[in-house]
Amino acid sequence: MKRAKRISAILFLFLWLGTATVFAELAVSGFVDVLGQGQQGENTTFGMGAFEIDFESEFSTRVSFEGAVVVEGEEVGLGQTLVDFKLLNEDKLGLQAGLLDMPFGIDYQVFATPDRKLVTPPLVTELMMDGGWGDVGVNFYGSLTHLNYNLYVVNGMGEDGAVPVNQLADNNNAKTVGGRIGVLPTEGLELGFSYAQGPYLDGAADEALSRIGGDVQFAYEPLEVKGEFVTGKEELPGAGKNEHEGLYIQLLGRASEKGYGVIRYGYWKPKGGDRVTRITIGLGYDLIENISLRSEYQINDETPGVDNNLFSAQAVLSF
Repeated sequence: MKRAKRISAILFLFLWLGTATVFAELAVSGFVDVLGQGQQGENTTFGMGAFEIDFESEFSTRVSFEGAVVVEGEEVGLGQTLVDFKLLNEDKLGLQAGLLDMPFGIDYQVFATPDRKLVTPPLVTELMMDGGWGDVGVNFYGSLTHLNYNLYVVNGMGEDGAVPVNQLADNNNAKTVGGRIGVLPTEGLELGFSYAQGPYLDGAADEALSRIGGDVQFAYEPLEVKGEFVTGKEELPGAGKNEHEGLYIQLLGRASEKGYGVIRYGYWKPKGGDRVTRITIGLGYDLIENISLRSEYQINDETPGVDNNLFSAQAVLSF
């Protein structure tokens, strides 16, 4: 059934793209990456990471389309695929409808491999946001002086989808609502607040899942700092409330126009359980405009102790 949904979604995308070419010029781009990984004391294995083809088409100054087909391993699915309506000038108000990279926090801005300066996502994204929350629905967005915002209504988390994680079909009758507000008090600094609430699994309770988060981004010449804190809960049938929280903070420093180093600290902790922490150290170098090389080493500290530190190396080609 899931495979049929994926194939139907992809066929629908290409039908949509065929319509787009009639009215507007279609821009095609994408990326592919090769990934090598090995845990402590084990051999490093190489394989293909993600292969993504992106499409963009502008029907008018106020209506545009974007879509993505993602291949990862043996899985094929859709990335962000939507129609964008600019309702007011100067991006004061717009509407997106389709499959969205959900604007909760700031990590959604670097879901695509070329945009993420490290190889792996933060623990918060892995364990609290479905590995990268994608969902079907509508999102109102806009920006004003020193302020930007997103307000959305979507299917909601609670069911594994294709690659990346998404909700091509809902699994309950209720919807998840939420949004993010970003404040820019001065140049280079942004503070954000996010909230999402909705059903979970079978949708027995409208407030079964919630996420509350705060984020910060700061850039000054060669240094970039960003971080997020997220707290959340799920009401699981027969198991009561599952409450947990997580945080990460990341520092990137550029040694030159092409080379940089990154360090990130993160943790995740369930209520009444042990804290899981991770320190990630990475190096990156942009060979040319469209080819990047990256490496990272994860230091994982869990209780009970497990020796699962991870080394990763990645080559990314954008086109």
